[in-house]
Amino acid sequence: MVGVVLDGRYRVLRRLATGGMSKVYIGHDDRLDRAVAIKIMNADLAGDPAFIHRFTREARAAARIWHPNVVTIHDQGTDQTHNAVFLVMELVRGGTLREILRAHGTLKPAEALTVVEALLTGLGAAHREGLVHRDIKPENILIDDEGRLLVADFGLARAVAESAHTTHSGMGGAVFGTIAYLSPEQVVRGYADARSDVYAVGVLLYELLTGRPPYVGDNAVSVAYRHVNDDVPPPSEEVPDLPGEVDDLVIEATNRDPLKRPVDAQQMLAQVRRARLLLGFEDTPMPTPPVPEALTGPIFDAAGAPTEDADLTDTAPGTHGPGHTALIGSEVLPVGSAALPATVAAPPSRDAPANADGRPVRRRRRRMFVAVSILAVVLLLAGGAFWWFQYGRWTKVPDFAKATSSKQVSAIAQDAGVTLDLQDSQFSESVAEGGVLTVQPKSGTRLVRGSDVKVVLSKGPERYTTSSDLLGKSPDDVVAQLKAEFGGRITIVQDKQYDDTHPAGTVSNFDPPPGTEMKPGSTLTVITSLGKSPIPIVDVTGKTPDEATKALTGLGFVPTVSDTQEFSDTVPAGMVTRTDPVAGAQTQPGAPVTIYVSKGQDLVAVPSVIGMTSAKATETLQAAGFAVQKTTVFISLDLVAKQDPSGGAKAKRGSTVTISVV
Repeated sequence: MVGVVLDGRYRVLRRLATGGMSKVYIGHDDRLDRAVAIKIMNADLAGDPAFIHRFTREARAAARIWHPNVVTIHDQGTDQTHNAVFLVMELVRGGTLREILRAHGTLKPAEALTVVEALLTGLGAAHREGLVHRDIKPENILIDDEGRLLVADFGLARAVAESAHTTHSGMGGAVFGTIAYLSPEQVVRGYADARSDVYAVGVLLYELLTGRPPYVGDNAVSVAYRHVNDDVPPPSEEVPDLPGEVDDLVIEATNRDPLKRPVDAQQMLAQVRRARLLLGFEDTPMPTPPVPEALTGPIFDAAGAPTEDADLTDTAPGTHGPGHTALIGSEVLPVGSAALPATVAAPPSRDAPANADGRPVRRRRRRMFVAVSILAVVLLLAGGAFWWFQYGRWTKVPDFAKATSSKQVSAIAQDAGVTLDLQDSQFSESVAEGGVLTVQPKSGTRLVRGSDVKVVLSKGPERYTTSSDLLGKSPDDVVAQLKAEFGGRITIVQDKQYDDTHPAGTVSNFDPPPGTEMKPGSTLTVITSLGKSPIPIVDVTGKTPDEATKALTGLGFVPTVSDTQEFSDTVPAGMVTRTDPVAGAQTQPGAPVTIYVSKGQDLVAVPSVIGMTSAKATETLQAAGFAVQKTTVFISLDLVAKQDPSGGAKAKRGSTVTISVV
């Protein structure tokens, strides 16, 4: 490929690295006159339409990420003339994290957290775009000559894994990734999300601190088995005096249960930053790789580790080192069962001696390697089929006890490989809202993957409330509405009370008050307003009509002065004699009150009865409205000789007139 121009634009200048499924070259963008890195996939993949489709899709998704900690994707394309599927990327002048580990063996905790923080920053940008890396490892992490960390190869592992070249007959889908960093869910189900990347970052942090991944083995199956069945140990077991905060980061990120890990890179990044702050590691610089004589660019591979060969020969297919990207069946290992038998040949020697007849031993060893590899594949397929029918197709109903929402229940069911059948939620006095009330079949029951599991979620305690929005409305309408809402679970009664806020005839309150939670069987009283509470009418007797009107108006009454005045022996004329209702009567504000005014005393003229007989005088005085008192001086003529008050004088009607009879 050196010397060709791809797509009429990208000139291939020099090969940097070769892997199992692609080669990386230094190139030149003739259109924009800039140096670029060009990844060219192997010819067999270039002829796979399914791979090309997925490669294009993943490249476009990765190109959406524009972040200083992510290798920028400039372009992707297919060159029919040269049978090439390629990816054009930012050319990074520096090296890989793997080279740093080779040079230093391990990193100090402060340096390791500096690396992981930058890695999570770039990875978080991808997770925000909904993009999962699936193959985090030191070979895919670049550090340029200015100390800037960049993440490479987003989505390419998925493109390769989903292509026709990586599908095993009878085994379902495939898992593609680096065995040392694969999460348990990737091994068991071939499923990956942001939490799978978090797991890989946790493994990577362990390796930075200890110098090796937590699990190493003679073959991929044994390493994958440990990911599924063993907890990643705290790195302090290998590195004494390691801060507990660093141990906690590794343990939480590598939890075998995805639900117990940070949900994405952003959440783990917050934890790392908090740990750096607590440990005083904020100002630790980024470690840099040794600078080679030649340019070190994006020396990584979508499907394999960077080559270590000086002559850039292909990576040996049987290598299972920490950085090797391997392909395994999506149903490789049963959780909690013995590992499958497998045989993986060692890579051929690079310095093979010759036989006595001059033929190299290398060719004979290669044939042996091929035979052993075929045997290993056959054993894996046979063992995988046996495992599938005996164990793999089975799962158990998971424990939903810690779930607090339908979203968490769904995630638990998905992780367990069962189909969730949510039933209608029910009330519960003991299980909080969103918690699981019943599971059918019960948790722990063995059943075929994909089987339905019926789950009933709790609606929490059955409680009913009233709303203050109902106040001020018609009691008939309110009672009808509440009966429909409560469905007979609450007994409703009615009462009437005075209320200073709500008009008479409307709902003024509830007992218990609005918003109070009521259990089934409780009684609710709907209270209708009788209007404002009555108050006593103030006594305004002896005041002027204006004074009386002002006093009664101030209390909320509606006073009027009667046109008819009345006599009063005690109240001077022109003053108020009384009110109707009378003073002291309890009356609702707003009620009318009539004010009566005095005409003064009722005085009439006393008739003169001098000379009249006593009978005639008495009759005359009584007719005028007076009472009569008679005194007799002499018993003879029966004539009135004297009267008091005298005739013509004014006297109060009903008063007594005394007559003297002679």
